[in-house]
Amino acid sequence: MTSETQSGTILVVDDNVDNRAFAQRFLEAAGYAMVAAADGEEGLRFYQENQSTIVLLLTDVMMPNINGLELADRVLKIDSQLPVLFMSGDAWSAYRGLESVPKPFQEAELVERVSRTLKANRHSERSASALSPR
Repeated sequence: MTSETQSGTILVVDDNVDNRAFAQRFLEAAGYAMVAAADGEEGLRFYQENQSTIVLLLTDVMMPNINGLELADRVLKIDSQLPVLFMSGDAWSAYRGLESVPKPFQEAELVERVSRTLKANRHSERSASALSPR
């Protein structure tokens, strides 16, 4: 991975402490900076306070209070370009074209999906800036 891939912070939101710990261990071992939140409310608060440093929202789908889908909707209203990757133990159908990592996940799969999502977002940003008038 390049240092470009690893710039910024990944916000991981999951109400399961073990899933948060696994994600943290896997992502930090791959060189990513990350912060974790225990539920959607905490994740939204953290995002609102630190949005300039967050480069990816990695969130569980099923959580109490604010679930992952609602969290993604609220965050995307603030920054429509922020990449979002869901984690789900249920059968998944894409929500608004966003991808999901099935739980339980393996380290290589999580890191690969995060990397791919970040790279896809950078590519679309470059494409949009190339198309915009100067």
